[in-house]
Amino acid sequence: MLGSPTCGRMGVRSLSVTCELCHHEATLNVDGFDEAIPVPAFGPCLVCTLCGIVGAFAQPNWKERPTQESLTGPAVALTSPINI
Repeated sequence: MLGSPTCGRMGVRSLSVTCELCHHEATLNVDGFDEAIPVPAFGPCLVCTLCGIVGAFAQPNWKERPTQESLTGPAVALTSPINI
């Protein structure tokens, strides 16, 4: 079993955080934290700066990861629909 995803294992340097009550969204830089801390461990410790509730949904900020080529190669746009 691989266990919970960590920032080091996921290759991210920030988290995308969403408040569970008001859905306020923020990005949290995690460079100063140990890479072995599981991503889900951040959520219960966070306080929303908008509504003040303790607890949030934290996930890796996928927008910062470099794009990787697909295993099937670059995507090709179809110019016309395919009739089956």
